[in-house]
Order: sequence, then structure tokens, then C-alpha cells
Amino acid sequence: MGSPATRPIPAMTWSLALALSWASCGHQRVWTKVEESPNSLSVQCWAVRYPKAIDCSWTTGKATEMTPESDLQASFIATYRFGMITQGETHPCLQPSREARSCVIPDIQMFSMIPYILNITVITQQGTRSKLVPFIAEHIIKPDPPESMSVSPIPGKQLRVQWEPPHSWPFPRYFPLKYLIRYQRQGAKRFQQVGPTEETFFILQGLRPRTQYQVQVAAGDFMDYGELSAWSTVVATTHGSK
Repeated sequence: MGSPATRPIPAMTWSLALALSWASCGHQRVWTKVEESPNSLSVQCWAVRYPKAIDCSWTTGKATEMTPESDLQASFIATYRFGMITQGETHPCLQPSREARSCVIPDIQMFSMIPYILNITVITQQGTRSKLVPFIAEHIIKPDPPESMSVSPIPGKQLRVQWEPPHSWPFPRYFPLKYLIRYQRQGAKRFQQVGPTEETFFILQGLRPRTQYQVQVAAGDFMDYGELSAWSTVVATTHGSK
């Protein structure tokens, strides 16, 4: 699985970005973020609700002497199409309002190697500017963190860790997740990591009695598409003397 961190990608033309995304091997994340001048757009798209929808959001550059008006007054047009053909049919990326800096693609073309091309247009009193962002749905899968974490001691210097899939993951039965667990005892400098497991519980063994442990869980696509989720909220517990 890829790193959960989102790293900025240097500016490039969208056609070059497409070439890079097609050339990538495995199931790694496709280029989805663009950073240029202070006047540019930074766009991110994630399939946190795969295969139900793709969620995209963006930010705009800061005001400068050349563009003194803040983009707080901007409106946006968000559309997408399939493939590189410029004459292809465009569809609206659904926004709650024209001023919103996010949109939703409600219909995912599953397992297609034809990329989506997202087009974000910024409209201000100075004029308009646009950004084209290519991606393939499976490459931008990134679940939300697991939820409802609980940790309880059991006999034999063990802890039982339980959790639930993120509620935003719509069909865990048909599109299962797998999980990594990391834990750290009080005073230790590093976490220890175990997994992956397809279950929603795990038994940590060989622990020190009467010692506090911090435990977190992360989720990833069962087929290793996309990226690992962020780590869940830390659950701290004191292991008993059992």
C-alpha cells in the first residue's frame, strides 16, 4: 500500500500528467494534485466512498499585487469527462453551490483504464482560469479510518482490539477492506505494526502486564488499490495483571 501522506506534485501540463498516470505500474495513486504559482489551483480527488462516489476538493492561491482581490469572492464550475477526447460528453461534478470548493462525481466507472478528466474553472472579476486533473478511480481509493475502536484485556498478557469499517465505506461486504494495527507501550519510542487482517478484531499477544498501550488501526482496499487510510483515533488502555 502507498503512504497515507499526500505529497505535493510539481506543476506540469495535464497531458504529461496523463502519460505519467498511464505509465504507473501496480495500483499506486495517480497524479491528482497540482501546485503552481500563488495564483494556481490545488485539486485533490479521493474515492473514500468507493464505488459509490468520488469526492473532489480544491484550494486557490493567495491574493497578490497582480491579483489583489481574494478568491474568496470566486465561483467555480466543475465538470468531468471520460478520456482524452476533447469532444467527449461532459458531466457536472455536483457542487452544493457555485461558491463551494468541493464536488462529487456520483457514478464511478469501475475497473476502467480510461481516465476521468476533471475540469475546475475559477471565475473572478479578473477573469477565469481552469485546471484539468486526470485520474483513474481505483488509483485514488483511500478509505476513511476505522471507527468504534475498543481495546480490552484478556487472560495471557493479551489485548483484544475491535473496530468497525468506516461508515462512509458503503459496501464492505462486496468491497472488503483489510486492516493494519499498530501499538506502542508507554515509554517506547516506536510503534509496532501487525497485520494485515481481514477481520475487524485482532489479539495482541506477549504484552507487559500493568502497562499502558496506545493502539490505532488503519484500513486499505482488499486488493491494494489506492492508499491506506489515516490511522484511527488513538485508544489508550492499561493492560491488567491477568
